[in-house]
Amino acid sequence: MPTPRSAVLAICLLLIAGAEGQTAASPGPPLRLAETIPLPATVHGKFDHLAVDRRGNRLFVASEDAGAVYVVDLASGRPVGRIGGLARPHAVFFHDDPARLVVTDGGTGTVHIYDGTTLRPLRTVALRKDADSLGYDASLNALYVENGGGEAGASWSAVSAIDLATAHTTAEMHVAAKTIDGIALDTYRPRTYVDDVGGNAVVVIDRWEHRIVARWTIAGARGPVALALDEPRQRLFVGCRSGAVVVLDTNTGRMVQTLAIPAGVDDLAWDAASRRLYAAADGVVAVYQQTDADHYTASGTVPTGPHARTARLVPELGRYFVAAPAHAGHPAAILAFGPVGVAPYVAPSPQPRTPVDAPVAEALVRHMLSMHPYLRKMGLHVVPPGGSQSILIANGNATRLGIATTDADFAAVASGTTYGPAIPDGAFYNMKMPMFDAQNRRIGILVMEIPFTTARDETDAAHRAEAIRAELAAQIPSLDALFRR
Repeated sequence: MPTPRSAVLAICLLLIAGAEGQTAASPGPPLRLAETIPLPATVHGKFDHLAVDRRGNRLFVASEDAGAVYVVDLASGRPVGRIGGLARPHAVFFHDDPARLVVTDGGTGTVHIYDGTTLRPLRTVALRKDADSLGYDASLNALYVENGGGEAGASWSAVSAIDLATAHTTAEMHVAAKTIDGIALDTYRPRTYVDDVGGNAVVVIDRWEHRIVARWTIAGARGPVALALDEPRQRLFVGCRSGAVVVLDTNTGRMVQTLAIPAGVDDLAWDAASRRLYAAADGVVAVYQQTDADHYTASGTVPTGPHARTARLVPELGRYFVAAPAHAGHPAAILAFGPVGVAPYVAPSPQPRTPVDAPVAEALVRHMLSMHPYLRKMGLHVVPPGGSQSILIANGNATRLGIATTDADFAAVASGTTYGPAIPDGAFYNMKMPMFDAQNRRIGILVMEIPFTTARDETDAAHRAEAIRAELAAQIPSLDALFRR
């Protein structure tokens, strides 16, 4: 399907205007339009979120008013499919292996799971009306879906946990808010962040223990609706409809900086490699560059067309996709931008992993992370019974289990004492120490990260780490016990 010249011309004029709006000191717009993908002429009204199937090179975009999810082939730049029968689709999520597409439907309060290859419906999970944003925990293969609240006739909202493999709801956490929107998950600890829109706050949930652990009020901005996370530097970005992104310290809830953006934000994206923040507001994308964890500078804005405010960053493809609604005779389209001044994506080298089955160890580490919420990470390295190599057997991020213990880890504990240097980029103490069981028999190595906000200095961090080690050791009868079922 050829791109209408009028649509391309209009978008180009908008981009030129945006570029002319840069200051003299600015090197130019932070995004450059690479392609415009028109959607069918029948598509009108609001869009919501987007997802990408990187292996299949497909983009999925939720069209709220059309009650459908449109499928775009990124190789040809053409729409190739439509998933209908939805009342008000909101969030879309694509899972690679096995291939699954997940769509939340706020109108019916359901979650739809499709075969990711054929797009054939597989399962439907019933929740409550206004099923909206979702997050994914790869360690548990679990979806966390926001639902309920005012549209469901309730004074509270829910975050429901769904096992993606079985499509069963396994847990639910209630939040005293009529509307929650936006969700972000730490991968190494159980913290889940959601926006309380009416209460102008961020609510922090321990998704492993199913309880609320903190509530942080937002000051200086209104209408928090979007979240993005810089987990290594412990920063949460809160996009507010009034025209701001509030940066919070995820250890304390302290407000670090407030970043001005155009009003009407609906999506935030954080690119860890380039340290860039993208805020899709109403008709404009604002970009900020992180200079350090406490400071961010504006890189400029790029216009995207009236009411375009949902987007998806895909660093692996070097693209930032924006859903632009139809307007003034111009068809709805997907605008594919390329970030300017960003190095090409480099895939991380795969690390060999040994199969691990240590459920007791994993449960203990998760419990310790919940009991000590200031901990950023905790990992237990041992030589499994009958094995010959030390590997990681328990970690808050189970996707790393089975990775071999490094020479640096062995060297750090060779003296038998606690090692814990300060890591400025991340503001934490990287603690490593020998690990023992309840009989004081050495069984391996324990690592953990303690943030600067918790410890006064390296000595204080070491004392805290050793106390946590003693608490954990008391719960380990023997090395073999960690592998029992």
